Amino acid sequence: MGFDLGGIIIEFLDLTKWFWVFFILWPLFKSTWIGWRQFEYEHSSQFRQNMFEIRIPREIRKSPRAMEQVLMALHSLRNVAGDFEEIWKDGEITKWFTLEICSFGGEIRFFIRYYYKQRPLVEAAFFSYYPDVELVEVDDYMEDLPKDMDEVYAKGLSIWGAEMVLRKEEAYPIRTYPLFEAPDEERQYDPISLTLEVLGKAKKEEFIGVQFLISPASDCWQDEWKGLVEHLKEQSGKKQGAAAKPKTKTEFPGGILPAFHVESPKEDPLASLRVTRTPGETNVLEAMENNLSKPAFETVARFIYLSPSPLFYDSFARRGIAGMFNQYAAQDLNSFKRNDEVSTRVRPWNWPHVFWNIRAEYRKSGLLWQYRHRLMPFHTFMAKLITSHWFYWNFNSKTITLNVEAIATLFHPPTFLVLTAPHIRRVESRKTGPPAGLAIYGNEKDIERFQ
Repeated sequence: MGFDLGGIIIEFLDLTKWFWVFFILWPLFKSTWIGWRQFEYEHSSQFRQNMFEIRIPREIRKSPRAMEQVLMALHSLRNVAGDFEEIWKDGEITKWFTLEICSFGGEIRFFIRYYYKQRPLVEAAFFSYYPDVELVEVDDYMEDLPKDMDEVYAKGLSIWGAEMVLRKEEAYPIRTYPLFEAPDEERQYDPISLTLEVLGKAKKEEFIGVQFLISPASDCWQDEWKGLVEHLKEQSGKKQGAAAKPKTKTEFPGGILPAFHVESPKEDPLASLRVTRTPGETNVLEAMENNLSKPAFETVARFIYLSPSPLFYDSFARRGIAGMFNQYAAQDLNSFKRNDEVSTRVRPWNWPHVFWNIRAEYRKSGLLWQYRHRLMPFHTFMAKLITSHWFYWNFNSKTITLNVEAIATLFHPPTFLVLTAPHIRRVESRKTGPPAGLAIYGNEKDIERFQ
């Protein structure tokens, strides 16, 4: 009686087919279900957001370090699904904030979008470090802009947009505000000044919007990069070999003379542990460790440019707006680059090399929709797949992890170094504190006396 291996395998698969069906279908079901529940949560009243316009006083003497502290306070508001009901039924996801710098025909305005129940906490975070700014609740300015590409073309407009990502691993930091500071006031530089200058060049009929979606990351985000840091330490540190064992006899060209004995020096037990690094290698490792030591946000950096077709100049957006991010580049650390898989510019040499005009139109439509609704990339594979189109796949938009120092460099109320520019809507009068003697506790009549 022969041994039929093929038959045994077929019989085994037939007997265990339900296990294999479950093994294949369960991940797909889980990804689809959680993606659906998260989509419903994101579009429910539990995720409703309001918008503040940040109105800048005539002069701010605080560095971006103050904005870093504001972001630390916002990071503490992180929510996360913690049990079966929140994950499988509610589809709870971490709520994100949106920081926006917009140019309406050259007039620059700052906005923050937040979960509406967190309004008192957002106000407290800002007023603690920027007591002179005004946070004014406003309607979404996107209601005055085209809702889709049909409306864009109906108004005779053209659009360009993209997202920015990091060139290297997130453990490598970008150039942040401490590197722009100097003890001499005349040599100080506010990194947001270039952004304001570029946005201020928009013509009267044009709109430029720069959007940073920031979702508080886990406090353990740096654990992913500990291996990389250790690897770099090993690669950059060249261990000195143990001191060569000295000879106990004096050598001469003609041979060894045993009559002379040389006392061997004591061997240093730490010699093999010493490492030598160049100053550049040391600075890189210090910068990485500093970067990983601070709280971070999952971030999407996105921008769009809307202009009347006769005035439209795509190089202004493709090189000018995207070029604003070049100042944050550090040659030996990290820098930004345009995510060309999301960019609204498609050429025949871009894969898959067909239907490039149609693909460009779908990218424009998708980017406008994502900017308008402040959308983060979907969290699950099936959610991305189901919401994709043959000419526009939802797998290309990516988040990057930036710590609070990096985000404060990208977005902060401009300091006095750049407020001489005529492009910012300012608060002309300085806010004062409440009048002396204001009742803290009391009834309605007590309160009316101070109104």
